[in-house]
Amino acid sequence: MLKKSIGKIKMNNAEKFLETYKELAEESFKKWGYYYPPKTWEEFDARNYSFYEKYLKEKENGIKKTKAFIRLANTMNDFSFYNLYQNFDFENLNNILFQTSRQKLLNRGMLASGTDHCNVLFNTFSSFSCNDFSVIDHFFPKELPQSKGKFYTEVSVNLLKVLYYEQTEFKNEAIAKADKFLSKKITSWEKHTVQYFRALVKNDAQDASNSLQELCTAFQKMEHSVNKLNNKLAKYFAYEINGIYRFAMIVNQELFERINQPKHHCFSNEFELWQKENNFPKGKIFYKYPKEMEFMNTIFKAELPTVELYNPYPDRKKIELYKNVEKFAEDLTENADKKQ
Repeated sequence: MLKKSIGKIKMNNAEKFLETYKELAEESFKKWGYYYPPKTWEEFDARNYSFYEKYLKEKENGIKKTKAFIRLANTMNDFSFYNLYQNFDFENLNNILFQTSRQKLLNRGMLASGTDHCNVLFNTFSSFSCNDFSVIDHFFPKELPQSKGKFYTEVSVNLLKVLYYEQTEFKNEAIAKADKFLSKKITSWEKHTVQYFRALVKNDAQDASNSLQELCTAFQKMEHSVNKLNNKLAKYFAYEINGIYRFAMIVNQELFERINQPKHHCFSNEFELWQKENNFPKGKIFYKYPKEMEFMNTIFKAELPTVELYNPYPDRKKIELYKNVEKFAEDLTENADKKQ
């Protein structure tokens, strides 16, 4: 297995991440008397076992148990990167991105949002960064209708589906909704995400390249958390942008090769080099939970549910379609039970 040093990210952002992470843990200790996020495997295990004893040990099988296990897995997200940056290699990064992005997607899939299925778009970018493009079929299935285009996520998913499923019959409609959205007062992240997918549909490598560069700048201006240190932590490595960039590869290889990678400290050009040299491997599970928490491993191995929409207000004249979060949770639980 080819392994390379982290290069620029190692010199710049890895040390900064570790410093901020420790600050965050110390802040928690001063306020609450315990370190969170955890700094050692002992602290990580202790927190998981405490959660298990309190919320999971006596919980009966079913949707509530599934949701609780997904919340348990959240502890791994930042902690995995904390460990990675102390002993870095790209294979581990690819696998960490797979497991953490899967946890975030499953959690988001079960949360009511008052919107349709497109609200998970940002989380799918993380999956793209480890070449887990299968999430598209489950979270943005072909059979669901084009979204209205009220939010940047909806506009972008419309364009994404035109590309991924080669839905040329929706191309003009998707571009028209994108153009209308881009004429509004929107954030830089919203603008350049939509513009990137529009550029892919238009086969415009220059516009796509410019959009990626602007997304790196926009990522630094976003509020990723209400906590100052958490917000700072999130900005060191925008793997979501690596994922956005690599999406082009699976829909138009020739265009992908003409798109310039952004030059910014939050984008890993070294990761892209490793991906190419290793034939773009799909990530896999890197951490297995102990026997008592085996159901979490089962959830990760289970087939992803496919998102469905429903109309919760059938008596209203205006039809509103929302993500059916309860059906998603039911299907995930059923799929996990089949793996046991």
